[in-house]
Amino acid sequence: MLLTIGDLLEEILIRLDAAPVRGIDSSVRSARVRGGSAANVAAIDAEIGGTPRFVGQVGDDALGHALVDDLSSRGVDVRGAHLGSTGVIVTTVGQGARTRLIDRGASRGPARLDPGTLDGVAQIYIAASAFTEDPLATAVDQLLAEIRDRRIPLVLGGPSAADLGLFGAEPFHELVRTARADAVVLNRFEHRSLGLHPREALGGAGATIITAGARPTLVLTPKGDADSVPVPPIDTLRDRTGAGDAFLAGFLSSRRTGADPVSATHAGHRIAARVLRNLGPTTKA
Repeated sequence: MLLTIGDLLEEILIRLDAAPVRGIDSSVRSARVRGGSAANVAAIDAEIGGTPRFVGQVGDDALGHALVDDLSSRGVDVRGAHLGSTGVIVTTVGQGARTRLIDRGASRGPARLDPGTLDGVAQIYIAASAFTEDPLATAVDQLLAEIRDRRIPLVLGGPSAADLGLFGAEPFHELVRTARADAVVLNRFEHRSLGLHPREALGGAGATIITAGARPTLVLTPKGDADSVPVPPIDTLRDRTGAGDAFLAGFLSSRRTGADPVSATHAGHRIAARVLRNLGPTTKA
């Protein structure tokens, strides 16, 4: 079983056909989808045959309950508390740019993570945002010792610019070393923002996976091995939302079967391609 820890929010996608003008109404196209890397990874893992568990917190409001019900209906074992207001991500796409405005809301909790949530778990994914703000950050830190004691393979997501602004680069390096992560999956920008050279692996990680959109993904090991894994061409690209989370779901699922990081990267590409053909973070049309 895969356990994911992190955010479950609403994401509002807004496509801008022209640059907005201050003080002037603009017509846009929009869609509402599930947001939060940990929740998306769990949902996609369930879609591809897994039996995942998600731990996080959402608001005690209609939206929060609807998001949990939706995740549960997809086959995810949701261990989510309800408190406060559900968070939201507003993503604008257009004019060659993609911008995200994030209010994590209730996802900054819960204040405690029950070690019992680790029972039956064979693998764990924790989004970098889970370490950025209390009370969740402290709760996750306290759980890490139990994760190490049980020797459960842990995969960490890379820190966004917003995450680094709250957490810092050096603390993230220390986190990877302390957690003894099986792998860290991050994009080129996140890798560079950590002060690393293009082919430099993260110290303490069993593998450093650097994605680059349609360009080859780089797989680095502590021994200095570097494999460039090509990304298959996509015949139909509808929406990029959730593609990174889909890659993670495919990578994690493959690693659970005993695949090496390069083979798992190929699997991640295959699942990401399925999500790119759909609207939102799902493999299902």
